[in-house]
Amino acid sequence: MSTTDAAGKVRFGLALALGVLVPGMAKYALTEGGYDTLGTVVFYTGYFTAAVAIWFIWIRPLEFEGPGGA
Repeated sequence: MSTTDAAGKVRFGLALALGVLVPGMAKYALTEGGYDTLGTVVFYTGYFTAAVAIWFIWIRPLEFEGPGGA
């Protein structure tokens, strides 16, 4: 495993963790402040945005081919 592979894996892990942690902590803070609906909207918006970003950056460029190349 080269250094660039390791750095890419670390970036992916951080993006995945931040995509869950940041919206989750924002939801918690807003819910505790009495803004339940806003907290839910912020959580789902942040989580969805992270999922779409991860898909566009890391998953979409992958090429899946069978053993025959088809």
